[in-house]
Amino acid sequence: MTTTLADSYALCRQLSRQSRSNFLLSFWFLPRAKRQAMYALYAFFRHTDDLADAEGTEQSIQLEAWRHQLKAALADDYLDARLPAVVDTVRRYEIPPQYLFESIDGVESDLTRTRFADFPELKHYCYQVASAIGLSCLPIWGIRPNFNREAAIAAGIAFQLTNILRDIREDAQRGRIYLPQDELAQFEVSEQSLLEGKLSPGFEPMMRFQIERAESLFAQAQDLCGDLQPDGRSIYDAMTETYHHLLVQIARQPTEVLRRKIQVGSWRKVTLLARLAMSRMPLGSRRTLSTEGT
Repeated sequence: MTTTLADSYALCRQLSRQSRSNFLLSFWFLPRAKRQAMYALYAFFRHTDDLADAEGTEQSIQLEAWRHQLKAALADDYLDARLPAVVDTVRRYEIPPQYLFESIDGVESDLTRTRFADFPELKHYCYQVASAIGLSCLPIWGIRPNFNREAAIAAGIAFQLTNILRDIREDAQRGRIYLPQDELAQFEVSEQSLLEGKLSPGFEPMMRFQIERAESLFAQAQDLCGDLQPDGRSIYDAMTETYHHLLVQIARQPTEVLRRKIQVGSWRKVTLLARLAMSRMPLGSRRTLSTEGT
């Protein structure tokens, strides 16, 4: 197929904006070149998710075709209009392509896997669907060559584990239980109680155990901050604070996740975006804005 690089970037930007994700708002506080690169990555990962979410029984076939198209694109044979921009981004920012392939593997595993025996299995899944994506973003944001990779991986796992705790009810309604089977047994929380949304005596202690694990991962993830350039640090801090605030909300009443979906309030999101905007202002302007109304 013949798609110009400019058209490919324009398509990725259009497709990304159509998703209306709150995450996209943070792109506006990056320089234009980095913003375009993030649109390209987002369009890739969004399409990967959409292939798995499509109705029918051919998701695996479509994901395998997508994997093949990525391999071909890396050899300069473009079979999808998104991929020229994706490959240009990968090359321009020296992003290891393995991260993109790992994200496809993680999404594909969701098609057949609904249980995890222990935390090492869950941790690997979280790495594929979250940490690998974060690692692919870091070169765009600006990262030291010898950055703390384990801290970056911990961030993705912390984010995904927080999502898992929030979505226990929703996932169970789809027959999925992401929490480690051996830990459910340890706290005497049965699969059936989760599938039926019933509160068992061991549920809250089990949740406290998972929350403590997530807190430890968030603490480890903070070690990455010093390795990021200012643009990336602002986005990373905002994302970390958003997910950590969600974890704090869950920790207040852990049993509530069986009844409703805990969410970060709109005002919190606005505050974080304002902080991002201020981080991009010249120092003098920032002082003026921060003192108004005091």
